[in-house]
Amino acid sequence: MRASAFAQALPALAEVPLDVRHVNDLVVGAGPAGYAVVSSLLDAGSQAIAWIDPEFQSGRLASYLDVPSNTKAKLFETYATTPDCASYGSEAALEGFKVRWKAIQSVAVNKANRTDGEGLQGKDPERGCQLGAAQQMVVKLSESLHQHHADKVGSAPDDVQVNIRRGIVDSLALQHGVWDVNHGVVTADRVFLATGSHPKDEQLYPQLTTVALDDALIPSKVSASTSSGRSYAGQVTSDDTVCVVGSSHSAILVLMNLLEMKNGPNVVNLYRSPLKYAKFLADGTIILDNTGLKGTAAEWARAKLESGELERTGKLERVNTTKQDPAEALSNCSKLVTAVGFERNALPDITVNGEQLHDIQHDKHTGTIIPDRLYGFGIAFPEEIIDAEFGHKEPNVGLWKFMRFARRVLQKQ
Repeated sequence: MRASAFAQALPALAEVPLDVRHVNDLVVGAGPAGYAVVSSLLDAGSQAIAWIDPEFQSGRLASYLDVPSNTKAKLFETYATTPDCASYGSEAALEGFKVRWKAIQSVAVNKANRTDGEGLQGKDPERGCQLGAAQQMVVKLSESLHQHHADKVGSAPDDVQVNIRRGIVDSLALQHGVWDVNHGVVTADRVFLATGSHPKDEQLYPQLTTVALDDALIPSKVSASTSSGRSYAGQVTSDDTVCVVGSSHSAILVLMNLLEMKNGPNVVNLYRSPLKYAKFLADGTIILDNTGLKGTAAEWARAKLESGELERTGKLERVNTTKQDPAEALSNCSKLVTAVGFERNALPDITVNGEQLHDIQHDKHTGTIIPDRLYGFGIAFPEEIIDAEFGHKEPNVGLWKFMRFARRVLQKQ
């Protein structure tokens, strides 16, 4: 996607050194978790922060602009309005969020030829939205924070400063309780990693041609399309049989995209776990909050998969691999999409008193990697919760969840 004017105007770390040689806190990553950490640090009283990210486009969220969220829109609003330091920027960010949300939902209503779409037109906070609306909101919040706390030449020592640079942190060295960043670019007392994750690329069936999950989640990238008078070939055609591995939110959205395509392919869905749905209780508790289907994915799965409609037409074959050998179904497949979770992006090279730090683990209740010195937040270092009904542990992932976790941890320090 095209970078925002805000991101394009930010100085590059390699070209413009920070205006300070030492900061209290360094935050690596400017996705939703990175913003949650920076805003929480400001509210907790941090005076000097360095915030570094290659793009300042809201991290991987920018790859999923047209993907339906599994989060209610009201929780995106809560994410934006919770930090005290963001009070001056949240109103503008939310206005943009609502405008984009309303436009997207109105298009959806028109496409469906619905006349009862009042609740879909940006007015029902209980529904989800396209992630593009949330992405734009995070960028706007980051921009507002930058405008009000940017580094100032000649500012008073007590002024709060957020030194923002586009760049990559590739080296962190802890010596005598202080971090050296990128071999002398800046030093910091504490470092917060909000470096994100990417879909696992497991080569389960190498004989098949892989379609990246990021592409399969966007209908225009998998099917043939026309734009500005030009035709674009899709990655999937009616001649294909596509194997989709998984039964999570992402897997269901991929199945929906493929099976709702005009002249789309046949699909084989390999899965190990049955479909699970989040359950919303009156007291606000959500059962299977992180592992159950919600929103568009849940609605489509109930209507199309649970009913057996698509299997009866021959367009879909679902195979439970814990009970059935998938070899015969796979023999008919030509393409493969794996939706089996996410794994951490590459981390900086981290040393502690000259020793390489390997197998980096975090405390799932505090984000701590090295007490008082190194922390992790976001999808790469998620909080862990226990499901209220079934008692299993699950990573707590989502914009508002990142904000709530960061504030709970950092407000105590």
